[in-house]
Amino acid sequence: MKLQTEVIGSDNHKTIAMIHGWGICSKVFYPIVESLKSKYRIVLIDMPGYGINNCIPANRCDGIVNSLEETIPENCALLGWSLGGILAQKFCITNSKHIKALVTVSCSPRFTSEPETGWPGTDAKLLKKFSSLISQNNCQAVIDKFLSLQAMGSERMREDIRIIKQLISEVPAPSYYELQAGLKTLMDEDLRNNISRISCPSLHMYGLKDRLCPASTKSIWSTKENSHTIVFEQSSHAPFITQTSDFNEQLQLFLDKYYN
Repeated sequence: MKLQTEVIGSDNHKTIAMIHGWGICSKVFYPIVESLKSKYRIVLIDMPGYGINNCIPANRCDGIVNSLEETIPENCALLGWSLGGILAQKFCITNSKHIKALVTVSCSPRFTSEPETGWPGTDAKLLKKFSSLISQNNCQAVIDKFLSLQAMGSERMREDIRIIKQLISEVPAPSYYELQAGLKTLMDEDLRNNISRISCPSLHMYGLKDRLCPASTKSIWSTKENSHTIVFEQSSHAPFITQTSDFNEQLQLFLDKYYN
């Protein structure tokens, strides 16, 4: 099923498609859209159960990727944040010739930690706790808790949360089912053995103070050609909110060089 999108910028410009994270719709990208729209055509994609696609039934990772195949324009750059980064990676793995450049933000091929191998990430028990807290009647309250967790570590924690809440204030909270499906994707997906199939140039952006997706996961990308990593020293899980100007600068440098 093709998803509805919000398109900003001229049709004559190159296209960047963006996929948001868990619990938050694509309007969260507005701060970086402002600096990009004069040069790029931006396609903001809300996952099923979110934003303008709030009425579309929730789906698991493979189902969303199938919808993205009908939604994402060919030969575009693709940016995904957090859960959206997992979807963006999986899309590129299965559609290697469809994307000209990949950007992941606060994301890795495996979001949860793996103590037996020393893989850093979010403790699966924490995500299971969030899953157990969600009911039909308290979705927004649980999302607010998650916002506090993802902003933790940033010196601008309260300001970051305020900005994100303001950006999504007029959008209905995502559905219970989509929140549960998204947590399941964060807990279960492991793309580490498949990232070699991502053939396009890629940029992987991290916040040094991120407690959900540690910057140390960047080491997995060091073995890939055309793969680059950036760590924002003052940011936690949302560097495009905390260090908007620095984020925009690094993103545009990458796109100028590799999105031809």
